[in-house]
Amino acid sequence: MAEEPRQQTGASADAPDEKRSRRHGRMGGRARREAGEHSALGERLIAGVPARIMRPRLVFIVCLTAILAFGLLMVYSASSVEALSEYGSSTYFLERQAFFIGAGLVLAAVLSRISLATMRSVLAWWVWIGIVLLLAGVLVFGAHVGGATRWVDLPLIGRLQPSEFAKSVIIVTAAKILHEYYEEQSIDAWTMIKMLAVCIVVPLFFIILEPDFGTCLIIAGTVFVMCYFAGFSYKLIGFVLLAGLIVGALFIFSSSYRAARVFTVSDPWADPYGDGYQATLAIMAFASGGIFGRGIGNSTMKYNYLPEAHNDYILAIIGEELGFVGVAIFFAVFALLIYAGLKIASQSPTVQGRLIASGCSVMLMIQFLVNMLGILGVTPMTGKPLPFISYGGSAMIGMLALAGLIMRVSLESNLKTVYDARRAGFRVMGEGAPEADGGDSGAIEGSTAGAARPRSSRRHEGFSVVDGTGFVAPGEGSRPMGRSEGRAGRTGSASRGGGAADRATRNTRPSSGRTQSFERGGSYERVNLGADPADRLRSRGPQRRYDGGDDSSKRRGPHGR
Repeated sequence: MAEEPRQQTGASADAPDEKRSRRHGRMGGRARREAGEHSALGERLIAGVPARIMRPRLVFIVCLTAILAFGLLMVYSASSVEALSEYGSSTYFLERQAFFIGAGLVLAAVLSRISLATMRSVLAWWVWIGIVLLLAGVLVFGAHVGGATRWVDLPLIGRLQPSEFAKSVIIVTAAKILHEYYEEQSIDAWTMIKMLAVCIVVPLFFIILEPDFGTCLIIAGTVFVMCYFAGFSYKLIGFVLLAGLIVGALFIFSSSYRAARVFTVSDPWADPYGDGYQATLAIMAFASGGIFGRGIGNSTMKYNYLPEAHNDYILAIIGEELGFVGVAIFFAVFALLIYAGLKIASQSPTVQGRLIASGCSVMLMIQFLVNMLGILGVTPMTGKPLPFISYGGSAMIGMLALAGLIMRVSLESNLKTVYDARRAGFRVMGEGAPEADGGDSGAIEGSTAGAARPRSSRRHEGFSVVDGTGFVAPGEGSRPMGRSEGRAGRTGSASRGGGAADRATRNTRPSSGRTQSFERGGSYERVNLGADPADRLRSRGPQRRYDGGDDSSKRRGPHGR
């Protein structure tokens, strides 16, 4: 009598599946294809990578590619007149910029293949020492250009600005120190502060002597944000911020040239042919562009009016040729690039990865704001190029190195933990699967889940209802009654590797008209609640105590608990 309703239930359960497949029709194939694009944990996959990790990575790559291509176009447009007049070829700067981008992409690819474990090894300190020695060598052997000594001429490489490469090195080293304190806990707080101070102050000391205040501002601001993301106390952050502002003000006003640049911001038209010359021309370039701009290649400021039109002031040329709409679209793409970098940082499983990706993204954002606000006349112009757009070898390679570090963090964001390795050991055994190597049917090699028994083989037995009179105390060796008896007779030694049935001591306790089987095997008891989930979830009403009384105060919840 119990078998017939359960067979009907099974048939009725299969019917909705058939109706659903007929209702979907052509969508069934699509659903099956999409089902294969999910991981074992239910995550949707893109090229074998979870979508939550792959989406920001793809957004970052697409935005970076678009910005680099747009930068090549604008460098050619802004430099063609100067290149033709000085070098006899309008594509001179374009060809060199393409070479710099290629070299930067090679460096980015190399950095994306270096693991984060290698970056937090002792090798990071050797790289930091090398960049510090290079910064010190600039002051001795560097080329003096424009009142500053920031470049060094190297054979087969050309002119190099080490401060651009110091940015990525300082980020990696600072992330290593903060990782050792917050995650590995291998150093104490005082040691962390001393190491972090040495990591930052020593390179900044040589950069200030060049002098290059813009680079110092970018590096200091980036490390400050990294410390905030790492979890520094607000008091310490406020103290460091106040100290940085005081030191920056003293450095600015200690030189009449730097002080004049600060005062020029308030009124560049006071000296339009002196300190405010570039600022006023940049404002006029934006004004002449209007809403939609003059068009690509139709700028007038690039005809030897605006100095460094293809370098520091290339944003003014963009505003003149593309107008407000073009500049707004460019800003939106760059903002999306920064957002993707921060999203990659948030998905990193380690403190080091989060700090490296966030530090690189914040550094790109700060340098973008420094250049943009300087050209718009909001802040003094510091001579920092626009990331990925302005002409320059060291700046372009250094910015692409930051992009390579972000990609490295993204590649290590899907690390398989020990729990994932254990989860991968589980298998699903279908009904009628062959025996493995002559063992028990349903036993899975390498699995700790025991022998597999299909639920369908147990449903036809039904269930037994017992009263409270047949309770047997544990340890008396009584055979289980009701449904558990049928199971024991069916599985025999095949259950739990062939010897579980002989080792188990079973007893039956009544629970509101249902049988519960307690199986003792080793040092634990396993409770068999029955085969049908509906029986387990159905409300049982008042609980009946074994002494015959009703415990009306304790009732089962809506889920049978």
